[in-house]
Amino acid sequence: MAHRVLFSAVQGQVLLGGQPVAGARVERSWVWKKPDDIQRDSAVTDAEGRFSLPEVADKSFFGGLFPHEAFVKQTILIEHGGRTHKAWMFSKRNYEANGELAGRPIRLRCRLEAEPSEVAPKVFGICEIV
Repeated sequence: MAHRVLFSAVQGQVLLGGQPVAGARVERSWVWKKPDDIQRDSAVTDAEGRFSLPEVADKSFFGGLFPHEAFVKQTILIEHGGRTHKAWMFSKRNYEANGELAGRPIRLRCRLEAEPSEVAPKVFGICEIV
């Protein structure tokens, strides 16, 4: 049985002007098999601006039998105050847990006033990796 991690667990905090943002909607999406097959989940930030999203994995007997190149398009958007902020955009090319950051867990501090930029090799968005 193949255990393929499509999106590792994510923990983060959303800030605006250095202050926690409660009630922001954090939407995570990933595209894996077909370009039009977008999967999603979401969380809402608590009073301290914190959110958590669990690991997303595919378990398949046949999936581990056929070699192929891993490619998962990952996105995290934060909706707050009528705006949508690009928090995380990444193309994952492995199925390892925490494979996005070479084994480090995904822990983010997202500043809504920031302009999206490259925050780590091939990771784009407003969140810094902590």
